[in-house]
Amino acid sequence: MFVVELPLKVEKWQSDVLNKRYELLAKIYNYAQTKLLRQYIYLTQMDEYKKCKTKKDKSVFFKNHPFYFKGITSKITFSEYDVTNFVDKIIKKNVSSDKTYKDFGINTSITEYLGKHAWSAWKKKIYGNGKKVSFKNKDELNTISIRKKSEYFGGLDVDIEHMILSFNINGRTKTKAKKIILPINVKNLTEYEMYALKDGYDSINVVTIMRKMIRGNYKYYVQFTIEGEKPQKGRTLGKGNVGIDIGPSTVAISSLNGVTIDTLAEKCDNIEDKISDIERKMDRSRRATNPQNFTEDGQIKRIDRKKGEKREWKYSKRYVKLHNKKRELLRKQAAIRKLRHNIKANEILSLGDTFIVENNPTSAWAKRAKGVRKNKNGKIQTNKRFGKSIGNHAPAMFVTILQNKVESLKGKFVKVDPKNAASRFDFTNSDFTEHNLDERKITLSNGNTHQRDMLAAFNLQHIDLTNDDLKKYNVNEMIEDYPIFCKLEKEEIKRFINGIKISNKSNIGI
Repeated sequence: MFVVELPLKVEKWQSDVLNKRYELLAKIYNYAQTKLLRQYIYLTQMDEYKKCKTKKDKSVFFKNHPFYFKGITSKITFSEYDVTNFVDKIIKKNVSSDKTYKDFGINTSITEYLGKHAWSAWKKKIYGNGKKVSFKNKDELNTISIRKKSEYFGGLDVDIEHMILSFNINGRTKTKAKKIILPINVKNLTEYEMYALKDGYDSINVVTIMRKMIRGNYKYYVQFTIEGEKPQKGRTLGKGNVGIDIGPSTVAISSLNGVTIDTLAEKCDNIEDKISDIERKMDRSRRATNPQNFTEDGQIKRIDRKKGEKREWKYSKRYVKLHNKKRELLRKQAAIRKLRHNIKANEILSLGDTFIVENNPTSAWAKRAKGVRKNKNGKIQTNKRFGKSIGNHAPAMFVTILQNKVESLKGKFVKVDPKNAASRFDFTNSDFTEHNLDERKITLSNGNTHQRDMLAAFNLQHIDLTNDDLKKYNVNEMIEDYPIFCKLEKEEIKRFINGIKISNKSNIGI
């Protein structure tokens, strides 16, 4: 499976029609989550639920306590089938006095993905690590997805030969159906995209109509999820093992063909500074416009919802402009981050055909430290850790992009347990030595000093892949390849010193 995204030609009136459908889908989603949340709160107050200790006990409890909603005769439980089925049936409800959701062309083919999305939130909440079930704010739902069933897309006609989509907007069939025609913009169609669509209609499994806010205006795209051979761009893998050490904002790579260390998505930090500046301006504007919602010391006033109290916000024109500017910067930041990750992943494909990376839980890096910490001078340190760096540089996204590229080229991608302690292993004496996080240079027992992340990547490069638990290092190969690593590392450090890659060398320990 792979996805091809193409721009659509959408007129102003068609844009209004589509935006209305996105708004209605958000209402369906929020209605379903509100109903389910109330039922969840009711069930979790039962003594029987409070006795559940494990996720398995909770699963059995919810299966044994079905419930009903007004107007729906079938039983509902917190399961994927029942939640999806409940969302499907909401389309029969009235939007206005004379129209239902179905009259706007919203059918069960469209709500199928919406139901799956609603269930994924509950799956994380009940059986995973999710803390809450969120709702869709205005303009937050931006996709309409339809899966092919019995060789048809419900409510959508796809003409690949003429590159045209026909979207049903009134839910009627045959001569009573009202459709909008959405031509696909083929002006800049690439050879890659043409090859991806070579099998035509039969190869497409899912069609998604997506909107993106770009420079204050919505742009519309169609995404085809295609089953078949993914087109290649002439890239090939090298030979040998490649060790990759991922940090909150950096990636170190070691192979026989090259040793490098880089900042992930390095151009995103400048955008983050601009976003912070805009957020401060937005906060000042909001406080000036809504003084009734703040206390004298600047805190937001609490309200008692049981007494019917509501907090109303008014936003000035300046605030709205700043909000749109922030939204555009966030879009650019996301686009740049993904682009830089793809560029970096493409650069290292030629270094080898077996890529080894520690399976680090990046979410754990963002958690605040517990207790009170003090430095050497006795000053209290902040409990913040790497949440901001992870948000800007997205190390987990880079690993996923690299893995997809390697596997599509028939390479091998191995994730090893962090308990291998790649940064602590000293192959010169086969011992593990604990190092503090701020210790960026490590001296081996032979007296040689290396940059911490590059040494960790070198160790990962030599994980013994023949061992089932992947917790042993091939020391003999490490001794043989060590002189090559030392030479390549010196060349990489020289490039840093010359200012070719990163100006802030102190953070990396060079």
